[in-house]
Amino acid sequence: MRYAFILAEQIPDVARAALPELEESIIQTGTTGSVMYGDVVDGPHLHGILDRFQDLGFTLLELRRLPD
Repeated sequence: MRYAFILAEQIPDVARAALPELEESIIQTGTTGSVMYGDVVDGPHLHGILDRFQDLGFTLLELRRLPD
């Protein structure tokens, strides 16, 4: 399954290293934010990614499952 994670913040290079399975795209969300996207293998993997966003202090605005 492929997901897009829409975040309120831009992701600094240091934080990107904590999310190696995701790619980033910069977007405008009123302010400049980021979309991280990539493959998620199962529920625990998804929750692990969400936990890392929270641990790094990022604001998740939206989560989308993308078509295969």
